[in-house]
This record gives sequence, structure tokens and C-alpha cells, in this order.
Amino acid sequence: MFATTAFAALKTNDAAPIFSLRDVEGKDFNLNDYVGAAKKESGNGIILGFFASWCVGCRNELPLINSLVDELKGKGIKVVIVDVKEDFNTIDSFLTGLKVDKPMVLSDLHGKIAELYGVRFLPVTFFLGADGSVKHIIFGEILDAKEVRKSAGKLLP
Repeated sequence: MFATTAFAALKTNDAAPIFSLRDVEGKDFNLNDYVGAAKKESGNGIILGFFASWCVGCRNELPLINSLVDELKGKGIKVVIVDVKEDFNTIDSFLTGLKVDKPMVLSDLHGKIAELYGVRFLPVTFFLGADGSVKHIIFGEILDAKEVRKSAGKLLP
């Protein structure tokens, strides 16, 4: 079995790196508005998934994640997906084809945020608590809703 550090530089209980990116509508998304000491929004944390259109595991898991967004929102958890090194035209076409329309979508066009999080392969999903720490990480494809619900439970007070 591989060690966690083989897949991402971050580990459970580490502080999540704060970043800002634009969403598909051109609005700024600032992570510190949602988690950490400076948070301005109320909520219990963020599910932060990294993906790309060429990634087979991403293609398989994104519709599942999309189906859980409303349920998670009801628990105060925001779902944010970050495409790595692709533009919004590619992202929009890919997500439209999958009928994924509920998570907040960001583009990490130059891969700087993925690098900040130590992402070494896709998909990878970070569960970030309201305190700004990494509560859980799922490496690879998410296979069922139960896995997401269990991991999301670590964000609840």
C-alpha cells in the first residue's frame, strides 16, 4: 500500500492552503471566505475536488458528486471542483456532457493550486473543515455516495 504522502503533500489535520480563483461566471472564489479564522460565510466546510476532462476516474465520479450537492448544502457543506490545467471552454463542454451543473466550478489553468495542494494524480478530493484544516482526503475515484457522506460527516460539529 502507498503512503498518503505518495499521493498528496497535505495530510489530515494540516492547514488547507488558502487560494483565490475565478469561477465559470468570472466571479472570484476566495477559500478564506468559507474556512479558517477569516471566514465570512457560515458553514461547516468545503469539499474540494480536483479533476480534468481527460481523467477517467473524474468522469465516473463527477455525476455522483453532482447528485449530492443539494444534500451537502443542507448540512452547510459547499462543494467546489477545480479543473487542473484546462480552460473554461473545455471544462464547460466536459461538464455539460456529464450533466454536472451543481458544484461551484473553478479553473486552475496553470496548475498552481494543484501544486499548492501537492496533487500528484487525479481525481483527489479534500474535505476541509470550517477551521481551515484538512479533515479527510479521498485519493482516486469516489465509488459511492456512502463514501462521500461518511467523509463529509467529519466536517460536521
